[in-house]
Amino acid sequence: MIALRSFYRVAVAALLTGSLASPLAAETITVGGAVLKPGEYQWHQGARLHDAVVAGQVSAQAWPLGAALLRQSAIKPQQRLKAGVLYELQANRMHALSENNAELQQLLERVESFVQRLPVTGRVVAELNPFQLLLASKNDLLEAGDELVYPRRPDAIRVLGALAADCQLTFDAQLRLKDYLRQCPAHPAADRNYVHVIQPDGTTERVGTAHWNQQQATLAVGAIIYVPVNPSALSPDAQDLNKDMAALLATQYSLGGRYSE
Repeated sequence: MIALRSFYRVAVAALLTGSLASPLAAETITVGGAVLKPGEYQWHQGARLHDAVVAGQVSAQAWPLGAALLRQSAIKPQQRLKAGVLYELQANRMHALSENNAELQQLLERVESFVQRLPVTGRVVAELNPFQLLLASKNDLLEAGDELVYPRRPDAIRVLGALAADCQLTFDAQLRLKDYLRQCPAHPAADRNYVHVIQPDGTTERVGTAHWNQQQATLAVGAIIYVPVNPSALSPDAQDLNKDMAALLATQYSLGGRYSE
């Protein structure tokens, strides 16, 4: 079995020499972060995620759950998403002003400043665990311009949104969602019924937190908990703010224990 594995690695590496291993080509993919051979590799039609993983040689210190696939074709849709979130924040800020709700207005100003700093990453949800990519069903095609980033494992959970102040908390596998929320005082305009959980792989889930709808949610290290603004306080013209905020947060990623924001 060991001999077969060695043969497989050599064979794949030889194949990549003529496909992904030529640097600085006109159409390239990039592999970076906790990898042994970071850099640009030539892209070719039919190249797949595992080809990039083998070319970059993901290190044992990498954190595959938080790895990010950054895709050029996702940039424009995410630019529109970010612009939409900023519009919704401004519309709701004006609504709060018309309602003489100074507390909500200040919260939305703070969130707007935070969103303005967020990069448009092009991140899309993809399986990037090198072992899972051995399965044909998981090993998706690469696109020219793709970038794979393998971070190191962080040690924190972040709680953002309708809070007195954003929180970064040390991850503890024994803690539950409500335990993290207790450590971050909610803003008076917070939604008391739901939060959005954004896992480090970019998947999102809306989770009930009130007595009448409480759900259990498994939190991985590096997850983000987004506390929404109470929908009843939002402008009728910008009710999608919370959903769009969660979607935008899902495009961010951690690098070296710190998020791209």
